[in-house]
Amino acid sequence: MAQIIDQIVNISIHDAVSAVETTDVNTMAIVGTAGDGSSASAGVYADLDSIGDDFGTGSQLYGMAKNIYAQESMPDKLVVIPCASFAGLQDAIVGAAQAGLDFYHIVTFQDKATSAGLLSLQAWLSDNHKILHVQVPDASGLMAALKDMDVDRVAIYQHVEEVDDNPEYLAAALVALRCAADSARGTFAHKKVKGMTADSYTPTTYAAAIAAGINIYTKVAGEKRVFMGTCANGPKTFIDNVIKDDWIRFNVQSKIFALLGEANDGAGVTYDDTGIQSVAAAIGNVFTQAAGSDRQYIMEGFEVEYKTYDYLKENNEEDVRKRNLPLISGRYSRMNSIHTVNTVKLNVTL
Repeated sequence: MAQIIDQIVNISIHDAVSAVETTDVNTMAIVGTAGDGSSASAGVYADLDSIGDDFGTGSQLYGMAKNIYAQESMPDKLVVIPCASFAGLQDAIVGAAQAGLDFYHIVTFQDKATSAGLLSLQAWLSDNHKILHVQVPDASGLMAALKDMDVDRVAIYQHVEEVDDNPEYLAAALVALRCAADSARGTFAHKKVKGMTADSYTPTTYAAAIAAGINIYTKVAGEKRVFMGTCANGPKTFIDNVIKDDWIRFNVQSKIFALLGEANDGAGVTYDDTGIQSVAAAIGNVFTQAAGSDRQYIMEGFEVEYKTYDYLKENNEEDVRKRNLPLISGRYSRMNSIHTVNTVKLNVTL
């Protein structure tokens, strides 16, 4: 029986030499307003006091960082990007990336986020393989506008900015915890976050939020937890599944680039059955790492498929002439936050 494919990941070596810079899925940036009088630009920080000195202790950026540093664990470094409004969000993020700052997850609080702005960002995030986490005080209208859109690089969190005059940046705290632990392993759902007030939901409003793909923090069975770790295209895509696929993408590209330059005693991978098999073996090696006990990104039972050089000469004459290497693919399965197994097909083009 043919296996149903839930997701297709296309990997191009040409894509790897484009604007995509970050290959570490456990790096993060916070984007928000700076205090009055601050002239600091985006940069990398390793302590809370320095962020307060540069952006002001009353700033949104400091509040986000304060929530991050209050968690049990966080990344060693934090990219901090000042941005005055939602209208300038994309320019601020793109500018920081073009300046060479290294981040994969992007976290922001926006009370004036628009669906049009997020759709524009989705295109850039997809091209550059990053994820944007947006906290808003009320996500209902925004999610209604995004309902039928393929927004799988943006995650929406519904939580107010302040409770009893204390800043509560749920998305920032959660992403920091996941990056410190390994954001590709496990799930963003069912997590506890320090210093956050649980929002109240009835069974009806809880079900509606989850069905819409809104990430919330509430108390269930007496425990505060995040639900359900999804992207803004409704509950179709789970955040960790995107990260797992990106980790595989980045590592397959890295392995193949190493072969192109270092295989065959430095002469590079050969264009014959030996070369084809070495590329397939590199993909299999990445799958093995992803399925290992220290990662558990994917399930056992993955496979890699390829065609022989004779097959390519007979059926893909133009690719052979250009020394392209088509028809190498793999399949792997991963489990999402609701314990549903998804099968992914990986297509690699050299």
